[in-house]
Amino acid sequence: MDPLGQTVALLRPKALLWKQMQANGNWTVRFPASTGVVLCFVASGRCDLAIEGEPPRVLEQGDFLLLSRPPVWRLSCETDGTRPTVERDYAPRPAASQRGGARFLGDASRPPEVEILGGRFSFDPTNADLLDGLVPRRAEILSHDPTGPYLHHLLALIREESASERAGQALVLERLLEVLLVEAIRQAPAAGGGAEPGLLAGLADPYLARALRALHGDVRRPWTVERAARVAGLSRSAFAERFVAVVGLPPMDYLLRLRMALAKDRLRFGGARLAEVAAACGYRSVSAFSTAFRRVVGVAPGGYAART
Repeated sequence: MDPLGQTVALLRPKALLWKQMQANGNWTVRFPASTGVVLCFVASGRCDLAIEGEPPRVLEQGDFLLLSRPPVWRLSCETDGTRPTVERDYAPRPAASQRGGARFLGDASRPPEVEILGGRFSFDPTNADLLDGLVPRRAEILSHDPTGPYLHHLLALIREESASERAGQALVLERLLEVLLVEAIRQAPAAGGGAEPGLLAGLADPYLARALRALHGDVRRPWTVERAARVAGLSRSAFAERFVAVVGLPPMDYLLRLRMALAKDRLRFGGARLAEVAAACGYRSVSAFSTAFRRVVGVAPGGYAART
């Protein structure tokens, strides 16, 4: 079982929008705070980035930005020192202000100086807490980074598909955007100077990666720290200490969180009976499962299923 793929699937990402923006002259676009993940790519030109609470900086052509649950942030450009027009609402405009499907800011009679592609993802609230330790609050993959070309290739495919009117376009775009999200998550630790404690940091550790794949691959197994340590090839104490330091949770706490995430997903979307959910999540009785579920989630599984 691929732990990252399983975790992203439990988050149930949904691409809410994908937009292209072209601009010239002086301009500012303000984006609201979001509870999801925002992706931004400077296809041509350059612009200034300002995130609330952080100093501004420049994004160059080919730079890629990922923001998780961002505060208010802005993109802008000042070419002649005059105050830019603040564009508060980034809703679609009439066709007169669109150019080839892109939103245009500035003088539409002149060619664009900057082109920006952007998207936003939301996640189902059932397991939104899995974002912690998976997606960094901010990551920048610069144009000269060695991993940049693969992202650029994906973005080129998205641009090409969004400009077409071929059959199945919506489905293809949805899948391409999901691939883009996963690839951005995979590259984020290197872009951010190293992985924060969490799943990605654990998967980057060759010993812990073996244990994580085993835990995700068979949650029904009666795991203990000793058994997981043997899979990792470490002593019990070394494994437990390493797991906490790198992943941020004790091994059995991590397993419990995974089991409860799977249980919540099955209860909300699968329509399974409690006995089936309990067995699928590694519990030998509904009673033991219900006790663990109530302790972690705060409500009995039957009540949770009825509520959702």
